[in-house]
This record gives sequence, C-alpha cells and structure tokens, in this order.
Amino acid sequence: SISDLFGVNGIENKAGKICHYCTVDTLYSILKNSCLRFTDVRFLNDSTEFVEIIPLIKVVLNTYNYDPNFKNFILESNVINELEDYKQSYIGISQRTHEYKELSYRTYTCSFSTNNDSLNMWNYYATQSGLNIVFDFAWNMMKGSEESDTNATNKLNNDIFIYRGIVLYDPEDKKQCIAELLNQLSIVYKDAKNELDKYGDLILSAFKESINHMRCFFKNISFSGEEEYRIVIRIPEDFLIKDDYKKYTAIKEKGFFRRGNILIPYIDYEFQKSSIKRITLNPYNGKNSMLELGIKELLWTYQLQNVEIVSSNIPIRKYD
Repeated sequence: SISDLFGVNGIENKAGKICHYCTVDTLYSILKNSCLRFTDVRFLNDSTEFVEIIPLIKVVLNTYNYDPNFKNFILESNVINELEDYKQSYIGISQRTHEYKELSYRTYTCSFSTNNDSLNMWNYYATQSGLNIVFDFAWNMMKGSEESDTNATNKLNNDIFIYRGIVLYDPEDKKQCIAELLNQLSIVYKDAKNELDKYGDLILSAFKESINHMRCFFKNISFSGEEEYRIVIRIPEDFLIKDDYKKYTAIKEKGFFRRGNILIPYIDYEFQKSSIKRITLNPYNGKNSMLELGIKELLWTYQLQNVEIVSSNIPIRKYD
C-alpha cells in the first residue's frame, strides 16, 4: 500500500535518514547555536532555480491537450508575470495589526541528501575535514512540523510556512507535476467557466500558490548526483525587517555571508538536536583518527553521546 511504501519505515520514504554534508566547523556551529542555515533561494548553486518552471508551464500548456480557453486563461493572466518575480504575495495575518492582509514573503532553503555516502558530495562539499550529519526523520527536525508525510507543508506561528520534500531533476518528471496541477485546475475551470468573474481569481490564486510550492523542488538535471532532499521556509518580510524578530519566530539569526565576492542572505533557524542520528566521516579520514576523537568530544559536550560515528565505505586511495 501507499502508506507502507511511504510510511516511517517504508522503502520509498526519502524523508528518513537524510544527511547534510559539511565541514567540522559547520558541525560545531550547528551544535553550538542549535540551528541550521537556510539560504535565500536566489543564491543557490543552480542558476536556473526558481525560474525554470515558467517555460515548463508554457510547454505543458501548449503541448498537452487542454481546452484553448483554459490555456489562454492561464497564459494571458497576470500570474505568469508575477511568478517571474522573486517576492511573492499571499493573504496572511499581519504581525503588526493582527488583521488579514496581503503579505510579501521571502523564501529560504536548507539542502540535504538522500545518499549518506556519495563520492560526488564528499568531493564537492566535504573533503579532508568533512563529514555528514544524518538525521532520523525530516519531520523531527523543526518544532511544529512533526508530521510523517514524505512531502509536507506545515504552517508555523506567525504565518511562517515550512515545506519539505525530494528534489526533482528530470524535465519529464517536472512536466508531469505541472500537468497534474493543470489537469485538476482545468476541471475546476470547466465547472466555473460561466462564473469566472466570481471564481477566476480563486483558480489563479490556487495555481500561483501551487507553482510557488512546486518550483522550490525543481533543479537542473546536471545536479542530479546530489540526490537532494530539501527543507524550505517561507517567511513574511515583516519579520525580516524587525529588530525583535526573535520574540516571534524560531529564527535565531539573520544576515549575510560571503561566497567569493557575493553577499548571500541567510537565516539561522532553530532545530532539534535530538534529531541527529549519526555522523559519517569522509573517506579520507578513517575510524580512530583525531578527527573522530574531536567529534566524540564535541558530541559529549552537547549531550549527544548516543549519536553513532561511522566511516565512509568508499575505498578511496589516500596519497600522502
């Protein structure tokens, strides 16, 4: 059954035992601050992220067998232009006035992998001083998102949304996701076509909301070796420009870090250290190394003695 396949111990449940490849310094920072770093989605290593979905929408609408009126309804709407913008607006509750209003959101993401021992990932993110942090389940990591669905959305306090799920790389898989959405909306459109003045905006709103969710889990096929699982946080701008944001959210810090000559916006979001299950050492440093000893002491300091430390199984030759 579906529940067996995608349940807590199901063989298709990609939300279990996801890992984060990083350096020793990053592990120390994660434990010291009890938070994971989420990066503004515009600054990820795939330069097509967040925008590649727009031409795919047009391809699906023009090549699949949709009613011409429905196709034009979507393509000629302002929503397509709105989707080209990074800042997206939704109806939410203003933190200042506590009234419903249109809020602008910013989108941040933290990346993991479903492959706990990938040579590609070791070489790219965590070489000589690297490791990966294995978490038990994705839904255990953040307070307020304790649901065991593989791909899920949770609304946290103050209109902050958290999404999680596997990343899709194959263009055909992406087109199929878009087609499934459009198939459902075309049925609604057909039922409401004589009352579009009343229901048209609702259909377009549902389209926009779904695309904004979906687009965060699309990545160029060139990056498929990462086998990425992703947690995405959508935050109202109100919180990001207030000095007292820590009073209302689980954001522990916000700011910029530098990569090369580029300043990249980030937030550090609180997570539950108890979700850490295992630390895997990179292929270049085996068991009983000083690297392992230092990590054991670090885990002991933060009362994580039950976290297992293992070595990579990749038999890479070491040239000293």
